Amino acid sequence: MLFLYGFIVFVLSVCALTVWKRVGQEPRANRPWRADPDASSTEGVLAAQLAAGDITDREYVRAMEKLAASET
Repeated sequence: MLFLYGFIVFVLSVCALTVWKRVGQEPRANRPWRADPDASSTEGVLAAQLAAGDITDREYVRAMEKLAASET
């Protein structure tokens, strides 16, 4: 029984340490490809809305499709 308690504590500790490393803000330098988009263009505005969570991925794709269709 003591082994079972020890094993449970060990597993929970490993899980907690794994999750603990992923909590918190990640510095911008780790993801340079996620720089702030140029908001002066329509694509930049859509990308900024997507990054802010104002629109979903599906809405972003549909808006880009409409934008591409209107430029032909």
